[in-house]
Amino acid sequence: MARLRFPMPSGRRRWLVRTIGLAAAAAVFAIVFVAASGANLTGSSFEGNDGNLVVNTAGNTDWDNAPNLHVGVDKPTGQTDNAFGQGTSENDVNVTVVTGSIPNSKADLARFAVASEFVNGSNFLYLAWTRENLSGTVNFDFEVNQKTQPDLTTPGPKTLVRTAGDLLINYSFQGGANTPTLTLRKWTGSAWGAEQTLNSTSSEGATNSATVVDTLGGNPPVNRPPQAFGEAAINLTTAGVFPPGTCEAFGSAFVKSRSSTSFTSEIKDLIAPVPVNISNCGTINIIKHSDPRGQNQNFNYTSTIPASPSACSLDTTPASFTLNDTAGVDPSSPITTGTANTEHCSNVPAGTYTVTEGPDPANFVFESLACSADNGGSFSTSGKVATITVAPNSTVTCIYTNQLQTGAIKVTKTRKHAAGGPGDHPHAGVTFTVNGVSKQTDANGVACFDGLLFGTYTVHETVPTGYHVDANDKQVTVDNTATCSDNPYGGESVSFHNTPLTNITASVDSQVDGGTQSTITCVNSANNTVASGSSGANGDGSASASDLEPDTYTCTIVIDP
Repeated sequence: MARLRFPMPSGRRRWLVRTIGLAAAAAVFAIVFVAASGANLTGSSFEGNDGNLVVNTAGNTDWDNAPNLHVGVDKPTGQTDNAFGQGTSENDVNVTVVTGSIPNSKADLARFAVASEFVNGSNFLYLAWTRENLSGTVNFDFEVNQKTQPDLTTPGPKTLVRTAGDLLINYSFQGGANTPTLTLRKWTGSAWGAEQTLNSTSSEGATNSATVVDTLGGNPPVNRPPQAFGEAAINLTTAGVFPPGTCEAFGSAFVKSRSSTSFTSEIKDLIAPVPVNISNCGTINIIKHSDPRGQNQNFNYTSTIPASPSACSLDTTPASFTLNDTAGVDPSSPITTGTANTEHCSNVPAGTYTVTEGPDPANFVFESLACSADNGGSFSTSGKVATITVAPNSTVTCIYTNQLQTGAIKVTKTRKHAAGGPGDHPHAGVTFTVNGVSKQTDANGVACFDGLLFGTYTVHETVPTGYHVDANDKQVTVDNTATCSDNPYGGESVSFHNTPLTNITASVDSQVDGGTQSTITCVNSANNTVASGSSGANGDGSASASDLEPDTYTCTIVIDP
């Protein structure tokens, strides 16, 4: 702090120096307070630069209501506290965990927290730490891994599981400062890559300038003095962690302290990894159902789902694909990855896409499109078009159902039957055949055929003996959706009517052989001859007619002596 000197008695000069010093300190505090209360990162409502754990502005979030929060707690300070030992540094994969008190000159971690969300088209990562002591410079490295790490709570040699693209975020500030420097490195496959300083458009952070109550993760409250709590907010999208057209997913995070600002210096205290779920991609399922289920029919689809990095089960070109419900009849497994009725696309980048079903195949009609979504995904539907918005870690499932257009033909069979009284009567036991299927009429004279695709069918009657049919083959066009069990019945109907037949015989018998000769002629009501004959040499003879329908028949017999 600069001192101002005035030519006055030393006692008064000292008082003025002291007063001016206090005023300058107050001014410095005011500047820090304003910086810590600045705007949040663009697109985020998380208060990542106010240096506390509570929401200051209604509608925002902070550590007391952080999204997707995961918290790690260090082992108690003392002989059971775990730390890296034997010269372990950041590039080491084979490390050693030791136990024992953290030296007074080194940072002793207390708790750390990781939160994340996807809002306004960007992935945001939020980090926080608290420490037990206030030893000098802070260099905390947050390691965010794609894969699960070994148990770092127990002592001994360990092998860290690192994958190219893993993150190392350094949180650094000098004693007395409240605004940290945030840097990012990515694992190359063998070492941490070049350091990238995160600028104000992609990050913000602050340490506490006043005592705060540490309740991270709902743990028992602990008062943390100034500079014993730090936080940061990072836009992973603008920082280039999630570049367009790629999928990344992180499942583990932990924090450790570095002994100095040098990247190659030893790492010391650590808080063991906690599971996290940070991703920029989701899943889309498109499912085909037929009604009734299990129909062997292809249905064509187009979509704007990108071929890469999306991984789709049926093909690598989701812009155009085909589904068939043949194998999808198990209602307990509506999503069957890799089968013909489901296009299962994972690694779909966050964004909005459309899926459209093509024209109805013959004998099918579009019935419904129903979608569901979780974890921030959403959808809307219009006819055969599903508009799907994928959020990281979300799954949107859409089921298209098309009804097989089938109808029915009800055959009604009646007959004339004198013993039953006048008029027509139901005729049971008569066989009809439709589309290769044969059925007999019931006691009501009815036989019904359903499950018939739209089209024209021949209804054939096997005419029973002794009857004449009006026509034993009739053409029926099926173009109404119906089943035989519908009530009221709305399918096609056709009727057949049978008439019983009669045989007649007129005969002559000369009592004296050869004594008379006769002729016989039988005609119907239209005077058409139906039977004729004459007697033989012995004078005997007859005329017969078969299969005659009810009518008036007149037989004329002329006997010539």
